[in-house]
Amino acid sequence: MRSPIPYLKKHKLFILFLFIFSWVLTFKYRIGIAYLTGNFIFHYDAPNWVFLNAFIIFISIDFIRKRAILNTQTPTISIKPYLKYFGIGFVCYMTYINLFGISIALIFDTFSQNFASNLQIFHSLIDQIIDFLIFGGFSLAYFYFIENRDYKQKMNEYDISIAKSKIQQLKAQLNPHFLFNNLNILDQLIEENQEKASDFLAQFSELYRYALNSSDKELISLKDELAFSQNYFEMMNRKYPDCYQLHIDDAIWNTDAIVPPFCLQVLIENAIVHNLGIEENPVNIHISNHNGIRVSNTKIATRKKNKGNGLALKNLSEQFLLLSNIPVAISEDNSYFAVTLPLIKLNKHD
Repeated sequence: MRSPIPYLKKHKLFILFLFIFSWVLTFKYRIGIAYLTGNFIFHYDAPNWVFLNAFIIFISIDFIRKRAILNTQTPTISIKPYLKYFGIGFVCYMTYINLFGISIALIFDTFSQNFASNLQIFHSLIDQIIDFLIFGGFSLAYFYFIENRDYKQKMNEYDISIAKSKIQQLKAQLNPHFLFNNLNILDQLIEENQEKASDFLAQFSELYRYALNSSDKELISLKDELAFSQNYFEMMNRKYPDCYQLHIDDAIWNTDAIVPPFCLQVLIENAIVHNLGIEENPVNIHISNHNGIRVSNTKIATRKKNKGNGLALKNLSEQFLLLSNIPVAISEDNSYFAVTLPLIKLNKHD
């Protein structure tokens, strides 16, 4: 037999509410009688009997509810089954309480006293109906609340699980993207300048080691991503010296925020790949805190339009939408292109 203690602990606040309400209800009832008769009589055991009655209604409805849930293949949160619980509970309670009353009257030979007239029976039935409407209604509202709360929590946990899975898939796409693009650049450098290629490879190996360490993290600090992106730009500057310029506002280094790995690096890479910078007219890339993390660059069209820009940007947009429920903002005209990433604030209490 299961111990009732865990059950009582689980619902202790509501049971305490029933106990207090039983006292208040009994006290109010006695004050009403005193007002009519001019004589206030209060029996201290009376609220306890009211509470016992309320507790029986509570556990009866809970028993009916649990049995119904066990027989339901696809449980859903709806008011309709609760009305069914209420109806079944009412019939069971009225049957039980009256059979119990008759049994006690027969045992103690008080049947003629307890059921002396139809009016007395009628008043007793009305009291029982009112008790059930009050305490049964409270119980149903309580169970509906906790079941609805638990259901929402499970759905929230499920949504978080799905979102995390989706983010991992998106990150898995970005990591090879980073690898293959830079291997292509290395291949070009080997043909053009082996010394530059050697320096590029050394710096790339350090960056890729960091990329591998970050790949299993959902979020990293903005400061770490800024440092990684700055190192990435310096590596790319070996391939295109003085053709691109990166400026990071000092203030953004002190911003307490977290971001997905590669988010800034991808935007810098896009600015380099899709704009033709030269020493005389370099492409300017600027990272600032402007209603979010804003990465902007001047536009200098390449002779040949590069493909694939949309995939990385779409990937990034999906990640931020899953993480912050705020979309990435994109703006551009003939002279500039800018992407603003939502700020995901770092919770210092975590």
